[in-house]
Parts: sequence; structure tokens; C-alpha cells
Amino acid sequence: MTTIKPIFRMFDYDKAIEFYVDWLGFKIDWKHGVEGVPVYMQLSLNDVQFHLSEHHGDASPGSQFRVENFTGLKAFHEQLIAKQYKYNYPGLEVPEWNTDSIEMTVNDPFLNRITFTEVVK
Repeated sequence: MTTIKPIFRMFDYDKAIEFYVDWLGFKIDWKHGVEGVPVYMQLSLNDVQFHLSEHHGDASPGSQFRVENFTGLKAFHEQLIAKQYKYNYPGLEVPEWNTDSIEMTVNDPFLNRITFTEVVK
């Protein structure tokens, strides 16, 4: 089966690490980049994988992807709120199109969004 890995554009490596690694808990699987060259890397959290790139033209800021069937979303939400990340305070919502689920959307420093969803009923 083919695997799809979205690419998000980033503009500041340190802000990306603060958001994705320190706050959300993603880990860096691998990173390519030397001093003075844009960074390209893969991040993962459980079975979610995606790429972050500083390279011009790799992706557009303001992109979004959805993480379907995220197990333990309420607990994950509580962990994030407890960290008191000053730039993001996501809520949990029940979408009108599926009242058997909950969603949480986070916005990264580069205008990208990730929506985590879980079926709860």
C-alpha cells in the first residue's frame, strides 16, 4: 500500500521544534540540512508522519491535514493544555456533521493546521 506524507512549510526551525516537538510531542525521525541550507525533516507521533520543509516551493503556508481516528484525544488535549503553550489553546469540538466524534485543531506558527479527530460513541 502506498503511504502519503503531507509536507508543511516552515520558516523558523526553532519555532517549529517548540511547537511540534516540545508542545505536541512529535519526534524527529530524520533531518536533512547543513549550516546555511534550508532544513527538511520528517516528524512522527504514533503512526502519524509528515514532513516539514524550509525549502521555497515545497509547500504553501496555510495548509491543513486531518488525523482521523486519533485514540485518546481527550487525554491528549488535557496534556497540551497542561503544558500552557502561550501561542495555542485548542478546544475540543463536536462537529455538526458527525456528532459521534470530537475534534481538536491546532495552528502552527506558519499558518498550517492539524485537526485531530476521534470517534467517541
